[in-house]
Amino acid sequence: MKKRYVGESLVPYLFIAPFMVSFIIFFLFPAAYSFILSFFQYKGYGSMKFIGAKNYLSLFTYRVFWISLRNTFFYFIVHSIPTIIIAFILAYMLQSKLMRSVQQYYKPVLFLPQIIPVVASALVWQIIFSRDTGVINQIFGLNIDYLNDPAWQRWMVAVLQIWRATGWYMVIFLAGLTTVSEELHDASLIDGASTMQHIVRIVLPVMKPIFLFTFIMNGIGAIKLYTEPTVLISVGSEFKPNVMTMMNVLVSNINGANFGMASATGWFVFVLVLIVTLIWFKALGRRED
Repeated sequence: MKKRYVGESLVPYLFIAPFMVSFIIFFLFPAAYSFILSFFQYKGYGSMKFIGAKNYLSLFTYRVFWISLRNTFFYFIVHSIPTIIIAFILAYMLQSKLMRSVQQYYKPVLFLPQIIPVVASALVWQIIFSRDTGVINQIFGLNIDYLNDPAWQRWMVAVLQIWRATGWYMVIFLAGLTTVSEELHDASLIDGASTMQHIVRIVLPVMKPIFLFTFIMNGIGAIKLYTEPTVLISVGSEFKPNVMTMMNVLVSNINGANFGMASATGWFVFVLVLIVTLIWFKALGRRED
């Protein structure tokens, strides 16, 4: 009986064993190795030289690092809030009784930018923002060099981000709006609540966990941004530091065979994501009375 009990108790662990093995091999071990590597000077071959915290100190004294950090926070602020607001407004409109019958037509159109490959999207918007043949300049009779003028470059990346992400978060909000019962909605109408009062006092409190999830995911995506500015603003092999992000610092160190510095950059990005996540949890997390 004892052997049978032990055998039955091991069955759940056998089911989760494939995940645990892959998690240890492909995530836990590489993460631990990269953390150790961040304290070494290593070119990918030969011996590793222990240098302590010099990689981190060099990172913080690297001028391009602070430029990329500033750009990363710019994308985080300028991209996250407008995306969430626009996505929620679209979801609320589609969930209304007047629009429910045509949801099936509008949702695929609004979600379409999300399924288009990032590189293809960036190349299309590169044509749209072009100075000489761009659609915007041609329609409005302008001659603005959006992709080469430092005053416009980061804003163009933010516009591309908002265009791509809005449909995805709209779908999440549509799912979240199903948690708001019709009884609450009808009760608010009977009590004479306006649309804004209904949203502020009923919809937003009920959907607080959904907003927490969207802000966290959007923040992580903004911090890990790489492809959009790299493809949209780069010209050939030349890249503009004015739009580079933290991920560009990481990739440039990998390309330069400076794996210790790349690992230090990766762990700094991890800490940045952790801080942003904790801030959103503090701001929007549940408070138990």
